[in-house]
Amino acid sequence: MRKEISILLSIYFVCVLLAGIFWSSPKILLLGYVFISIGMLIRWHSKKDLVYYFAAFILGPAGELYAAYSGAWSYTKPFFYIPLWLPFLWGIASLFMMRLPEALIKK
Repeated sequence: MRKEISILLSIYFVCVLLAGIFWSSPKILLLGYVFISIGMLIRWHSKKDLVYYFAAFILGPAGELYAAYSGAWSYTKPFFYIPLWLPFLWGIASLFMMRLPEALIKK
């Protein structure tokens, strides 16, 4: 399980690093998060994983879209109130938040 924890923490740090470096280049950030999503879904693709990923992929950005549209906050270089990379990050985050506690408990 240490390998699993290492993989998950690496994904976390890469996502944060990508956002810190490429926040002003949404197309590059989008590509990075798409590749991370593909890698995660190749590794974890049970029905539960897919439901978590795609529920967050849709529901997370939907809530943020409404909040941004309402004026609660705004994003730098949004596509339609939210950036294109945001659904992928929500999906990544949901799998991360589901998998990390499982990996820590099984340790």
